[in-house]
Amino acid sequence: MMLLRVVLVALALAQNASPAPSPRFEVASVRINTSDDRPRLRVTVVPETGRLTLTSLTVAEVIQIAYGIQSFELVGNGSPVLKQRIDVVAKATPPTTAAEMQQMLQPLLEERFKLVAHREMREMDALLLVRINERKLGPKMMSTAIECKGVGTVNSFALNSRPAQSGTPQERCGMMPTDRPGRIVANGIDMRRLAAILAPSQGRPVIDRTGLDGQYDVDVTYTPEPFSAAALARRGAAAPANGVDPNGPTLATALEDQLGLKLEARRAPVPVVVIDRIEALIAD
Repeated sequence: MMLLRVVLVALALAQNASPAPSPRFEVASVRINTSDDRPRLRVTVVPETGRLTLTSLTVAEVIQIAYGIQSFELVGNGSPVLKQRIDVVAKATPPTTAAEMQQMLQPLLEERFKLVAHREMREMDALLLVRINERKLGPKMMSTAIECKGVGTVNSFALNSRPAQSGTPQERCGMMPTDRPGRIVANGIDMRRLAAILAPSQGRPVIDRTGLDGQYDVDVTYTPEPFSAAALARRGAAAPANGVDPNGPTLATALEDQLGLKLEARRAPVPVVVIDRIEALIAD
């Protein structure tokens, strides 16, 4: 009988226990941006110091970053607040991974904008990322040799914090900087993150259906459509000086030949974030 009482008390305490608080920034400044400037570098993430700077982004764009979604996966409520441009300067306890700082934006938005949102599934036009051959991968995709954790789920946060960040590019996690458009180089990413990296250029959701677990190193080189020979001919423009080959493969061809993957157009249920409520910024 005594044992039963102990169990019942333990269950009651567990049910009444408050959930663990979401990780938060130590300090954060959020202000409306009223300038006409559009800086080239609008997102700066420094995991080693725990510092995050967002400059001249709309509130909707910050929500997309916070929830790891694309613009077509956000369902707004018509509030003009979503179109306001803001600056965010925040500091977390270092080191803090890019993924952790990305997550910390959610409670910050809830605090400063009284944001209330929920996730649901909606059917829409999408692309499924699938394997061409179940037995092998392409030559530019291989299992990673390093352990990568904390890689973010949107392009500007698709990097990680680890001591090897000071080492060679092959020792780093997440997306690597490249010297030309039309190249994707990333270490230690899973297929869900690869799908998220591809989505912006496709203008629709990309859903991982590869069935691949684990993390991979990828290196894809392709010719973005605006730099293709056909597009240049239509505009009467010369070949670009940015290193892009006008006669190179399209992204679809590059994915097939270099990674052994392809994109299939389908109607599919896609997770979206729906804005239930948002209010004007609470000033610092």
